[in-house]
Amino acid sequence: MNYSKWLKKTFPNLCDTREQTLQSFIGEANSSSQLFREFIKVLGFLFFVIPFNLFLLASGVQSPLYWVLLLASFLVGSFFSVYCDQLLIKKRLRKVANEIRYK
Repeated sequence: MNYSKWLKKTFPNLCDTREQTLQSFIGEANSSSQLFREFIKVLGFLFFVIPFNLFLLASGVQSPLYWVLLLASFLVGSFFSVYCDQLLIKKRLRKVANEIRYK
């Protein structure tokens, strides 16, 4: 996702801020939430992907449908992971942008 464009669109007062400064904010937001984002990914796989795949294995579905459902579960898990990543980074960027606005 282009967080720089999102920042400028969401916070118009940051439009005159240098691109290098925005990239440093984005890098800071990425690094400060990295551990929590990885934790969310692990939880997503533990609570959705693995149980669903074990259910598929136990159900005895033997056809191309099995592989389609298996792939779909991984895609849903990946989508959830990306969604949480973006949500957490945007939340951190909002916090930084509000701090800049009120200085």
